[in-house]
Amino acid sequence: MEEEIKQETVTSEEEQQPTPEKPKKKKADKKLEELTARHAELEDRYQRVLAEYANYKRRTEQEKAQIGEFTTADVRKKLLPVVDNFDRAAAAEAGPAYKDGILMIVKQLGETLGKLGLTEIEAEGKPFDPEDHYAVQRVDATDGVQPDTVTQVLQKGYKLGNRLLRPAMVVVAE
Repeated sequence: MEEEIKQETVTSEEEQQPTPEKPKKKKADKKLEELTARHAELEDRYQRVLAEYANYKRRTEQEKAQIGEFTTADVRKKLLPVVDNFDRAAAAEAGPAYKDGILMIVKQLGETLGKLGLTEIEAEGKPFDPEDHYAVQRVDATDGVQPDTVTQVLQKGYKLGNRLLRPAMVVVAE
């Protein structure tokens, strides 16, 4: 009978003591909960950053469009006096002063474009530069003209600051 009591005591003591697996499982569950919470937090932060970036991108596109509109509006406004002068010239009678008026308008247009940063590419008599010139014809060099020199400008070229807008169309000596 004593043995039975001892066995019962031993059995009941074993039941009361946690097995080593239970604390590990509790730790693992706790760690899983922590990692799940951390993952949810990081996912939320990621979604917020993604939304902020999308908003930033939309705002910058809108600002860029507005700047473009303001710039083109400013250019158009500066060209209006030239257009007005062309209208007056078109309504004027042809005569000796007519050509002088057209030349004055061309000069006014050149000055206005110059104020906007547009510069004409100097080409005639200059060495051929493929960056700024577009050769459409080659001719034999005459006396006093070096080979690879621009002899004639067929169409003027222009730059806006350092950016080439249109190369000068030229004839080059061989």
